[in-house]
Amino acid sequence: MAEAASLIEKYRVDGGGDLSKAAEIHQSILSFKPDWESYEATKAQAHVLKLIEADAPAIKNKSMIQGHIQVVQACMNIMASRDEKPIQWLLTLFYDMLREDSSSYAIFEEASKQKIEVYKPLMALLLRPGDNYTADKVSWLLSAVISHVPHSVTKAQVEEFLSSVLDSSKTSCSELGQLEAITNLLKSDAFRKFTWSEPGIPERIFRIQPKSAPSPHLYKCIFAIWALSFDQEITSSLKEMHVIKKLRETLTYSRVEKVIRLCLTVLKNFLGNKSLCEDIVEEGILEAVQQLEFEKWRDAELYDDIKDMAIQIGSEVSEMSNFERYERELQTGKLQWGFIHSSKFWAENVLKFESNDFRALKVLASLLQSPATDDTTLAVACHDIGEFVTLHPLGKKKVAQLQVKEKVMELMAAPEQKSREVRREALLCCQKIMLNKWQDMEQVPK
Repeated sequence: MAEAASLIEKYRVDGGGDLSKAAEIHQSILSFKPDWESYEATKAQAHVLKLIEADAPAIKNKSMIQGHIQVVQACMNIMASRDEKPIQWLLTLFYDMLREDSSSYAIFEEASKQKIEVYKPLMALLLRPGDNYTADKVSWLLSAVISHVPHSVTKAQVEEFLSSVLDSSKTSCSELGQLEAITNLLKSDAFRKFTWSEPGIPERIFRIQPKSAPSPHLYKCIFAIWALSFDQEITSSLKEMHVIKKLRETLTYSRVEKVIRLCLTVLKNFLGNKSLCEDIVEEGILEAVQQLEFEKWRDAELYDDIKDMAIQIGSEVSEMSNFERYERELQTGKLQWGFIHSSKFWAENVLKFESNDFRALKVLASLLQSPATDDTTLAVACHDIGEFVTLHPLGKKKVAQLQVKEKVMELMAAPEQKSREVRREALLCCQKIMLNKWQDMEQVPK
């Protein structure tokens, strides 16, 4: 994950549904000036803590704490107190500092070397009844430290943390807070597989709906998928989660630049996986990406990213538009609209239907005549038979031999319960059959 750090910063999406409220809470907490000498837990380190300022550059605060590492112990001690204001101030300070400068994780690396316990006090605070803000910040901090200093915790502790975060009866974490904790752990090479394998994690990520989810929630969902894409074994398993469909829906409904940019990056990673490439082509990702070129984006570089991805996917479409792929889909008994049902495909492959004594055409006819066939498959089958009749020299003759015209006419006149799409495609198919017949009649010598 060499480019991970720059991507995380470039694609950052902050806030929840109410950004102004979040900013107001954040500012209110940092405007508080803790009197460190008045707290028993921090009295010994008060002289150093007074020099740490919330609005100071992260590198300055990092140097101060790293040079007096026992300050971390004092911070962990106060987490066990009931003084919410200094607790929230410290959580927010660490949150901002680590996000501003990832080298600040060296503080917790050094704390681990000095045997300063971080997991237990933060976990105890997480399990304590309280507000969303505190729970979200402590879960973010703990998961971030676990991710960057993996040797400081055991797998049992990570499992305890995950199960607690996902259980609303144990913590006060918001939905976004849960997603942030999960994505933090998925960044870690050490805990990515372990996190993904934990019960409830895949469902928690993939239940986010692109059409209705708040942008920060959707971004975290895509971020999680991006982190997972760095593991080839996990990447292959994502096919079962219909990951490409999730990305297509996101590209279709979201117009948040950082969400779109991250989707394109995920797709770039997926192009190296043959199985997912098939889904990228079949799910109509190319059309969804091409449509983005007509949107208005503030970042001019995004247009270049969109065009580049369209070219790469277009190359995959060209490579995969083949008759063998069509036959594989036929064998599933389920047809879906996609590139292998396009006019371009039929123009290039119609003569290949002669192979194996027109085997593919016979399977297509059997799907059309089967009472178990679903409406989408019926509609696509009608479309394809119409294309065959129009483009193949023996189209009308072969279709007549298979006796599918009667079934097509039956579907064309189907009652309202039948899909409108089926009736429309049946009508178009019937017109092509009849048009072909009239053309033959015109060629009869008079």
